[in-house]
Amino acid sequence: MSPGGCTCPPVGPADPKGPGPVPKAGGPAYTTTSGEPIWGPGEGPVTASVALASSGAASPEPASAPAPAGSPAASSPATPPAHAHGSTSGGMRGHRWGALRREWIKLLFQRRSYLIWGGAFVIPFLIALAFYLTRDNPESGGGGGPMFMERITSNGMFVTLASLTALIPFLLPMAAAMVAGYMIAGEAELGTLRIVLLRPTRRGAFVMAKWFMAIVYLGVGLGVMLAGGLLFGGIFFGLHPMITLSGSTVGVWHGLGLIVLSCLYALAAMSCIVSMALLFSTMTDSSLTALIGTIIIYIVITVLIQFSYFDWLRPWVFPQYLMDFTNFFRDPIYWRPVIKGLEVFALWSGVLTFAAYLVFRRKDVLS
Repeated sequence: MSPGGCTCPPVGPADPKGPGPVPKAGGPAYTTTSGEPIWGPGEGPVTASVALASSGAASPEPASAPAPAGSPAASSPATPPAHAHGSTSGGMRGHRWGALRREWIKLLFQRRSYLIWGGAFVIPFLIALAFYLTRDNPESGGGGGPMFMERITSNGMFVTLASLTALIPFLLPMAAAMVAGYMIAGEAELGTLRIVLLRPTRRGAFVMAKWFMAIVYLGVGLGVMLAGGLLFGGIFFGLHPMITLSGSTVGVWHGLGLIVLSCLYALAAMSCIVSMALLFSTMTDSSLTALIGTIIIYIVITVLIQFSYFDWLRPWVFPQYLMDFTNFFRDPIYWRPVIKGLEVFALWSGVLTFAAYLVFRRKDVLS
């Protein structure tokens, strides 16, 4: 107790070993025995609040009155801040298709895409030119190939089928393995895979986006080949009603529909190569390794089914059904091998894609 009847606690924090109240920040340093504050010179409620502000402590703010009903502040909903961006932006549009759009843009900025598409356009020209230059030579017919090879010089509609026959055994699988093998392993090589996965991305959706855009890429290539075959076939030989393998005749538009079905069948077959390359792409950080591994497996299977000892294996491997698109050109269409081929393609593609997802789901991405 000090003279004058006031209690004088320490201004600073109380000693942890001794008793004593700690005054509130901004409060008076001294109080009377009855609890009334005693302000020193230059002190007071106003200077206390200034001291609070200068010391960084949060000063109490007066509660604002509620906005009257019907005013803009009460009726308008809360809007996200203008600086919001990415996955935190409430007004973001097209986020569901963002992954597909990014993958498509990546393919458009790769020069190999235009090289492959350009090759798919040039091959029908080379085939049409070769048959045009040798059309007067009776020994330069189909050469033991499919029957419609012998009919190219009489109808340019068969140029597209000849191009598809030339591409589907090796060149088309090579293109499929190249694009799908680069999808994940290529990004790991560039060091961008880890950056992409830093965003909230589901790995299953990520793998499926890669697979889907690889199929779209091959579909564009087949479309370019189809356009080139019709263009150069029409220039060199003209477009006429087609004679099927059964000897019947179908119109130009009917024949064009059969050619489109053949291209879609080839695209379904290439989904097996895409899934296999995608699986290798998740297992390695080298796109070249994924490409080589896919092509080796494909060649080994193709060679094995040529031997009679492996006849039991033929119904279960997809290379056995690659050339069955020719059944579309029978009258009526021979659907049994076509459906069997589509079932085998779906089985291979589904199992390999699911395996790629399982591997990538547990993969530690370090680059």
